[in-house]
Amino acid sequence: MSEILPSAGKVVYEVDLEADAAIEAQFDTWLRDHIADVLQFPGFLSAEVLADTASVHGTIRRTVHYRLRDQAALDDYLRDHASRMHETGVMRFGAQASERPRSMAQREEFIRGKVSTENCLNCGEVLTGQHCSHCGQRATVKVLSLWGMTRDLLGDITNFDSRLWRTLLPLAFRPGVLTQDYLRGRRASYTPPFRMYLILSVAFFLLATLGGNPGADLTFNVDGKGGANFQLSPGDGDKNAGKDAEPPTQAGTTAGEVTVRLPRELTAEEKALVDTIVKRVPDKVEQARARKEMEAKLGSASPENVAAVKKMLKDPCGTDSLKVNIGAFGTDYEPRLRDACRKIMSDTPTFGRALFENIPKMMFVFLPLIAAVIYVLYLGSGRYYVEHLLFVVHYHAFFFLGGLLILLVERLATWTRDTTAGSVFGGIGGILIAVFALYVPYYLYRAMRRVYGQGRIVTLIKYSILGVAYFVCLVITGLALLFYTALSL
Repeated sequence: MSEILPSAGKVVYEVDLEADAAIEAQFDTWLRDHIADVLQFPGFLSAEVLADTASVHGTIRRTVHYRLRDQAALDDYLRDHASRMHETGVMRFGAQASERPRSMAQREEFIRGKVSTENCLNCGEVLTGQHCSHCGQRATVKVLSLWGMTRDLLGDITNFDSRLWRTLLPLAFRPGVLTQDYLRGRRASYTPPFRMYLILSVAFFLLATLGGNPGADLTFNVDGKGGANFQLSPGDGDKNAGKDAEPPTQAGTTAGEVTVRLPRELTAEEKALVDTIVKRVPDKVEQARARKEMEAKLGSASPENVAAVKKMLKDPCGTDSLKVNIGAFGTDYEPRLRDACRKIMSDTPTFGRALFENIPKMMFVFLPLIAAVIYVLYLGSGRYYVEHLLFVVHYHAFFFLGGLLILLVERLATWTRDTTAGSVFGGIGGILIAVFALYVPYYLYRAMRRVYGQGRIVTLIKYSILGVAYFVCLVITGLALLFYTALSL
């Protein structure tokens, strides 16, 4: 007897019979009576007899298809009655007849006019209703219009029972719940974690670029001691910046106006030198202040100092001005780093934009590093590495969600500047930043407690270790980001 297949609805029990042609009449009469007896058993619904017209000369072949209610009915028959029913044929015809039974589970049934015979456009499964039974896609798929796509998006946002809101609310206010539910298998109600992380991070970086070039406020400097540094200045001009360096005002001047008595008149070359330095300051207000300071310093500087400044400004990224110490293994990269330095000095905003655009790439290195740290911290927990990675993804998705909210309020404050609404948005933004700065560390601690289920003291110790490791990994990946961006310019 062949293997019995599992049922997916009705079951077909097939019996192939073969007999000598000399006993055809007697065999067919017995077969009809035999089928009638079999149909008396529970679960048998009908039977159909097929004749093989291409039988070998001297033999006849019959195939009987029994239809049963389910697999359980067939199992009962095979266990309790099949051998006895088989013996009736052996006793009657002996070696003149033989049978080969097998069973098949019904997979699909087609009735003309009632069931679609089309295939799913997504997975190719035969459609038996309005939705595919295999992947769930609708049977009718239309080419979406722009309005249709917008309506679907707005439907997800405005429908408070959608997976979007069922995911964002616990992500924001119930630390660790999403990770806990996902690991317990409760996943259908929430947006998949990696998809949610990608959506929130893309939305964050997209909103950040709406305010202009995110690298426009970045300044790259090479100081007189051979070091290099980056400075990030506020895009709207920090009017308090540099006040400590502001020369004292003289009588008869107002605040913000600086009158400097130069020891000597600057030469044309020195004025050009001042222009070269000042144009690197991104803020217009600070440019005027920096110009007055530079003129005062150069006016009183010795010829040797002026010559040193000229030499550095002539090639600030050369070997005489910038010190590069990256070890013996990095000597091959030093010329490329100096070339990158010159590109940055000549066009810092472009470097800033490239740096900003490479941050998502850095995150795809940073997140696995943090997950590896957590894996080591919880070695005895019996959890797989990917479970710790899931925890990290959820935490940083929350971080991007908070950053997105703060960035949105700040953008509104910028777009409504010098209005009452702008002041209100500015105040709300300040409050959000303060609350977020306090909530982020608590969120991580609470999520660790909920997901890993350890006591307060043990969690605090691991929390502290994780904080140090987080900072170290951030510095390492940040430096790697700078080198990668500089070398890829």
